[in-house]
Amino acid sequence: MISEKYRIKRFENEEIRPEETLFDSLSLHPILELPIGRQVFNFFYISVILIIGFLFLKSFQLQIIDGENYALIAKKNSSLSYSLTPLRGIIFDRNGVPMVENVPVFDVVVANKQLPNSLVDKELLIKRLSESLELGVSELTNLFEENKDIGVSVVARDISKEKIASLKAASLKGVYVVANARRNYPAGPASAHLIGYTAQVSRDDLEKDPFFLINDRVGRLGLEAQYELELRGEHRFIDFLNEESGVDSGEDSYAGNVLMTYIDLPVQKKLYESMVSVFAAGGVRRGAAIIQNPKNGEVLALVSLPSFDSNIFESSFLPDNSKKIEGILKNTDRPLLNRAVSGRYSPGSTIKPFFALAGLKEGIIDESTIIFADGGISIRSDVDPNFFYTFRDWKVHGWTDIKKAIADSVDVYFYALGGGYGPIKEGLGIDRIESYLKGALADQITGIDLPGEIRGFVPSKKWKKEEKGESWYIGDTYNISIGQGDLGLTLAWINGYIGAVANGGHIMKPIIASEVKNSNGEVKQKFESEIKSELPFGAYEIDLVRAGMRQTVTSGTASLLRGIPIPLAAKTGTAQISGRGLNSLLTVFGPFDNPEISMTILVESINESQGLAIRVANDFFSWYYGDYLSMQ
Repeated sequence: MISEKYRIKRFENEEIRPEETLFDSLSLHPILELPIGRQVFNFFYISVILIIGFLFLKSFQLQIIDGENYALIAKKNSSLSYSLTPLRGIIFDRNGVPMVENVPVFDVVVANKQLPNSLVDKELLIKRLSESLELGVSELTNLFEENKDIGVSVVARDISKEKIASLKAASLKGVYVVANARRNYPAGPASAHLIGYTAQVSRDDLEKDPFFLINDRVGRLGLEAQYELELRGEHRFIDFLNEESGVDSGEDSYAGNVLMTYIDLPVQKKLYESMVSVFAAGGVRRGAAIIQNPKNGEVLALVSLPSFDSNIFESSFLPDNSKKIEGILKNTDRPLLNRAVSGRYSPGSTIKPFFALAGLKEGIIDESTIIFADGGISIRSDVDPNFFYTFRDWKVHGWTDIKKAIADSVDVYFYALGGGYGPIKEGLGIDRIESYLKGALADQITGIDLPGEIRGFVPSKKWKKEEKGESWYIGDTYNISIGQGDLGLTLAWINGYIGAVANGGHIMKPIIASEVKNSNGEVKQKFESEIKSELPFGAYEIDLVRAGMRQTVTSGTASLLRGIPIPLAAKTGTAQISGRGLNSLLTVFGPFDNPEISMTILVESINESQGLAIRVANDFFSWYYGDYLSMQ
């Protein structure tokens, strides 16, 4: 007799027992007997693997990649910990003279958990703190209220010794004086665009770089920004639960790496002084200059005007400095702009030696080619045969060869050389001009180790058609041939190409930093000279152009420099800027036979004040080849 427990139901509408699902296809319920598909198991296995993989990767990120950062956060959350500003590395000039320092300062901080709980006691503490710091009671009250949810907050920075003594005498619970540091720039405005400054980290900085904490500072502009990763130091903490004194040792082991440079600080200061003096006398405010060693590209000095004092950004919390910073930001002369690397200018006649090289290379001219320069040229219009376009020279020069054309900056000669005129039936033309300029990297950045460098711009037929919807005319070529029109170059590039003329054809990468060292003096990174490109010209072309630049000093437009005891070679330039008057330029190198220094100077908006760039050079070289070298 079959047990009721295993009895099979006979009717479809009867209840199905579990064992019926195991029967064969003759069952009245075959659909229940289908096996679970392999896809279901595969989906299950893959899901488990993905979940485990995700957990593994997340664990790796939290523990390995971001472990140090989270450890710092955990340390802060588990204690009354205050992070000091990391000690940044020092920046030295080529002679080991510091161009920036870490100055010890004292800040006042409050450990909120240690403050009195009683409202009366807290008000009394604020009153006594107000007396010691000479701050308003309402100001401190608002500050305490804003920071009540922060473990440790800053009340005052960089306080005086008298205030320190007053606070210690008051012995206020939960209030500490901590030793910190800030940057100091001894040269002030003279090195502002070169060195830069530091500023309190922003929200973006905190989000983009997990290294930063709320009290950190980050490099802005100049070398401070360019070498931020090398200069930043390690974090230092004070735990007020374990160190009642709140005094940090500030050991050098926490400091960032040392940055050695090729900058010559006395040269940097003198260049700045010469520019400021000449600019003031000429009634101008804007300009820039760069000095290099043409043999290796080492940058000896770099100045941009108007400048600013980097030190005011280090104490931006002071009311006076806050107003000064606001004035800098609103200044229409844009003091924060580094015009030496971030400004694009018409080169004027400083580009003529380059076109002379190209013309000699192409066989368009040679040493004997002469043109009568009678004050300008006239070109018949292609549209109206009765209309002539006139392209003027700055004076009548008479018979002119290539050396005189460079020395006296003869526009007529370069009109003919660039676009063809008179005895020169066919000039270089815009296509070859574009090719030579781009071959010399005029439309590329030089690679100088400063932030914000921009590219030069070389116009072309294609560009004008696409951007302006116009054809290229012979007048466009004439304008480019004297450094006007749409051609825009940087001072760094102009100085680089003149340096190549000086050294025989090597376009050197401008280089400021020489080495990065750790706190023990060990070299971590060394920066070597680098040839970026070669001028495609031979010794004949280069020597002839150099002779023309030497003649510029002996009898040409830079004759003011004849009094310098060392033979110099130069090229002057003036560029018309629409709505802003004239720009004055000078590029120069020396000594002529063995060049060790090349300099390019720009003076913006000179109006009627001619020769300002030459006057800057004359003042500088008189000092450099006089007092300075005599002391070496």
